[in-house]
Amino acid sequence: MNTSILTASHYGVVQFGDLDCEAVVLTTGERGYVRKQVAKLLGIHENNTGHRFRQILADFSPNSLLNLDKFESPILLPNGRRAQFFPAGVITQIASGVIDAALGNTLHRARRKLVPNCMKIMRALATTGEVALIDEATGYQYHRAPDALQDLISKLLRQSCASWERRFHPDYYRAIYRLFGWKYQGHDQNPPHVVGQITLRWVYGPVLPEDLLNEIRNRKGISQKHHQWLSDQGLAHLESQIHAVTAIARSSTNYADFKRRCEAAFAGAALQLGLLLDELEEGA
Repeated sequence: MNTSILTASHYGVVQFGDLDCEAVVLTTGERGYVRKQVAKLLGIHENNTGHRFRQILADFSPNSLLNLDKFESPILLPNGRRAQFFPAGVITQIASGVIDAALGNTLHRARRKLVPNCMKIMRALATTGEVALIDEATGYQYHRAPDALQDLISKLLRQSCASWERRFHPDYYRAIYRLFGWKYQGHDQNPPHVVGQITLRWVYGPVLPEDLLNEIRNRKGISQKHHQWLSDQGLAHLESQIHAVTAIARSSTNYADFKRRCEAAFAGAALQLGLLLDELEEGA
């Protein structure tokens, strides 16, 4: 056996709605898929030469052809099977390109059959990023977790608790109280327990991984608030989420409507350690 063959250290199946695709993480850390599964996912009935698939790439993601040639040699899956590798990141380009062409009435008639699958792909990726889907399906998130957690702690948490400052504007509480028909009496009023639960679930939950929240819980005193332990970067994530949840609460008719909208917007967005770390590094 050629010892230079690339090997997949992690394997799983990613779900895009009711569609699935075999995903892998190479020992180099590169995420991707089994290539023939990608063609099937997009709804391309491939021939042996792969001509249709390459043409789709040429039209909607021409730069990806270089990666296709880079991974021309097969990889070795954990079960010993060999397969062609297809790197992550391209599926989104293809799906969005097909949909944009369809909306602009420039999509060739023979390719209109690709639209339903591309819509399912984009809906799945609207709440969970492609890297996160692969890491979850393959279990790679647990491989990265220990190192990623320490990196996130250093980036998003303070070494000591900061003095209290108002982070949740009265507008946030007014919007949440309105869902239950309550009147907000001002910051001197202790919020009902359900308001705290909503804050943890829909403000902190989607932007901070559970492991990081547990670290905060272990550090903070009884009278301290979660946000007092966040660094400037952590507070920036928090502020953005507060604004998003406030906007949803204002436009919701009641709590049930609010919960449904939050689930649609954030339920799949609870960040994994590795994904958030990648996001912070990209923004650095």
